[in-house]
Amino acid sequence: MQVILNRQEKEQLVIKLHQEGKTIRTIASAAHLSFTDIGAIIRKIDGRDNDDGIGANKDIRNKTPETKALFLFANGKKPIDVAIELNLSASEVQNILEEFWALNDLHELAFVYNEIKAYLLSFLKLFHCLKNNKMLGEKYILDVLRYVGNDLPQLTDRVQCLSNDVINLEDRKRNLMNKIILWNAQLSDIGKEIDIKNIQLKRMGK
Repeated sequence: MQVILNRQEKEQLVIKLHQEGKTIRTIASAAHLSFTDIGAIIRKIDGRDNDDGIGANKDIRNKTPETKALFLFANGKKPIDVAIELNLSASEVQNILEEFWALNDLHELAFVYNEIKAYLLSFLKLFHCLKNNKMLGEKYILDVLRYVGNDLPQLTDRVQCLSNDVINLEDRKRNLMNKIILWNAQLSDIGKEIDIKNIQLKRMGK
């Protein structure tokens, strides 16, 4: 039988798992809390709740690698910089980065990243395409969403139909070209026969 924890017990569990170095995803699964709730608890115990930047300047030399990584992310460091500076593996850095997103109320970003990371290059190409064409405004993005959600399926079907029509027309064109070649050959044969007949008639006339 599953034990149902009250709010205080869940907070204590979050604190315990966080201090053990567990990831946000693991804590969320164990405590049955959202990333946002877990982030609020961790910010509170780390002394960063309602922090206006003072906490970022505290000495972190004696902190855990996870806390150091969060500090570096908060100061604009890239994942590769964090991995090199703290000698962390790619998977460790990725887990901490997802926690960083969650702590900054960007928990949905972690879920979205896990969904699209296999196609990340394509999404980046889309982003740069919109950026280069100055289409990153909300209006343009809403237009893209409307096209994708409504018009794109219809346009895709229309393109498929037109593609089929083009293929059929190409087949008809090839058939007609073959007929024209055949007719030209027949006309040429008829012309030769006419020439032969004319020559025979001229000889008969002599």
